[in-house]
Amino acid sequence: MIAVLILLVLAAGWGAWSTFNPPTLHVKTDVEGNFQLGFYDLMSQRKEIYDSSMKTTNGTVLSTITSPEDNRFVFKGKFTQTLAQNGKLYFYLTPIYYSTPQKGLMIDGLVDLLMHTRFWMAPIEIDSKPLVVGQSGSIFCYPLKK
Repeated sequence: MIAVLILLVLAAGWGAWSTFNPPTLHVKTDVEGNFQLGFYDLMSQRKEIYDSSMKTTNGTVLSTITSPEDNRFVFKGKFTQTLAQNGKLYFYLTPIYYSTPQKGLMIDGLVDLLMHTRFWMAPIEIDSKPLVVGQSGSIFCYPLKK
């Protein structure tokens, strides 16, 4: 009984400390980078490849995704940081422009996820190399380019 009481007091203390001492993580530097992302469906043998560019400005991440296979596909969005908690940065996506000529693309699932959830990214460091891990399983070298 005393052990449970001690755990409750510790949990309450931790909660109060976390509330009054929030983490200070946030996007600090302006960087930009270009990379390619792909979606693969092994069952149907379908693949989709996209070119992506991301640029941070004043703590906001601007993203543009285009298709090298179909120049009619364009996605532009703005990720605004809303929270920093437990080593993760949380963002909300505001779509700026989204044009897709086809229905049922695999990237539609990712865009839908990003538009309807608060998306997180976690900065980590491995062997003195900074990385960013995203909620969807994406991994980026960071900084990409200053």
